[in-house]
Amino acid sequence: MLKKKYSLFALLLLVTSTILLGWFFAKADLENEGSVVRAITPTATSTQTQKTPTAHIETKTVTLQDSDGDGILDKDDPHPTIPEIYIVEDNDKNGIVDKFEK
Repeated sequence: MLKKKYSLFALLLLVTSTILLGWFFAKADLENEGSVVRAITPTATSTQTQKTPTAHIETKTVTLQDSDGDGILDKDDPHPTIPEIYIVEDNDKNGIVDKFEK
């Protein structure tokens, strides 16, 4: 029972210290980013105007169908409703799938 209390205390101490260290480094990182941005950002005077470039990006959603779920799109699949793992060919009728005879 005493060993269980010490392990629980050690776990709690580890979690608490991890959270505090993460908070400390995140705060320090944010402070450093702010000073770098302020140092790089130019200031505009009354005679200068700053133009910011804008970009307009259009997105289009395209849905590609794979009805049988075999990884081959329906437009490229010779058998779009049957997974290719179930399609076998035995043209010489010897009972062995042609893909494995070669």
